[in-house]
Amino acid sequence: MSEPASFTATITLGFDPWGYAEDDALEVLLPLPSDDGYQRVLELDAPPGRDITDAHGHRRLIRLERGQTAAVTARVETQRIVPGAYLELPPPGPADHGPAPMIVPDDALRALAAQSVAGISDPGARIAALAQATADALRYKYPRDARGAAMSLARGWGDCGEYAFLFVALCHVAGIPARPVLGLITAPWMTTPHAWAEAWDGTGWLPVDPNLVREGGYLGPILDTGTQPQDHIGALDPYRLVLSRHAGLPWPGTESSGRRLDGMTLALEGLGPVPFWHAAPHWQGRPVVPFLQMPWTVIQHPRPARPANWLRRQRIWRYAVRQPSHWLPRSPAVIPDLMVLHPIKSIGVFTFAILTVPLVTPFAPVLEGTRWVLFGQLLYFIWLGLFMLGMLRQWRLIRLRSAPWLWVTERLGRGTARLTAKGTT
Repeated sequence: MSEPASFTATITLGFDPWGYAEDDALEVLLPLPSDDGYQRVLELDAPPGRDITDAHGHRRLIRLERGQTAAVTARVETQRIVPGAYLELPPPGPADHGPAPMIVPDDALRALAAQSVAGISDPGARIAALAQATADALRYKYPRDARGAAMSLARGWGDCGEYAFLFVALCHVAGIPARPVLGLITAPWMTTPHAWAEAWDGTGWLPVDPNLVREGGYLGPILDTGTQPQDHIGALDPYRLVLSRHAGLPWPGTESSGRRLDGMTLALEGLGPVPFWHAAPHWQGRPVVPFLQMPWTVIQHPRPARPANWLRRQRIWRYAVRQPSHWLPRSPAVIPDLMVLHPIKSIGVFTFAILTVPLVTPFAPVLEGTRWVLFGQLLYFIWLGLFMLGMLRQWRLIRLRSAPWLWVTERLGRGTARLTAKGTT
């Protein structure tokens, strides 16, 4: 089945900071989608405010009175990027050469960059080598305490943002302009915040997703793209919504009062401890937003954490995909994977199918009596078989993310190498 060249959907982004704030009003910086090499904005509805458009993208500073929430709705067409095609974006600027918050190299990172591109002169091949080095250096794990390329390299793990930061830092050390890209994967069956990167090969900008270079064998088909590393270097699936580029975007609003918000602080390389939504940390003497994927605000009067606030805090940032040009991936072969990714939905579909059998029996007498029971059992075993197949296939992803499994395979690999070396002597 052919891969879709584009995808169109209505994306809704919502922001409700009042589970955390008791201010009379808040300044909020909203990321807004704009036309670029990936996407074309067909319609955009957002609260009024002061627009800012530059190399980082399009954003808007708005004011929310107490109790008001912000909602952005955009009808966007996103494009598949095929190998050999460049993004239609301006050439590199100063921000594309680094350093930047969370993209600060150390000696270990410089050594990895030098080792990865040693003897390689072609710019595209150098980018591919650095993408593979990033994929080999990290396993996926969400960082709840700190972020930064050098730190993630030392720990050996990070989420998609850390893959992007590390890859960009390696590119900068190797003299290649690069930048992180913050946005969303907007496939209706897989809607999630995501980060990837762009690198300049001397002719144009290439999209690179180091996270999928490592995990594309499982995630690639779900996103209607390939399974090989090269399918995610200079190429990209059509389900990417870009919200901003770079780290350390200028904060145009009022700075923090100095109060801290308990439980929301991350240590960010180059910025130090940052209380999220409560401060604009300083980088090179100016207030910045560490990264703009969800809206950013500076809360002057924190609201105490109470059980009554819990549900509202969970809904501080929301996103949804509506009216998509297609609802399902093109390949039916990934249905077992979707059942595992969305187990509650898959159980709901099965339950709905069973409950509708009595409604169709007047029109299908073959399902009357014991045949109904047999039909229900057949549906159950089909559902169970597909779900178990999905579980077995997800083992590919679990192996890449499991620290104990990686430790065991590394030790087995070393043991095999020693035995091979003894056998040849």
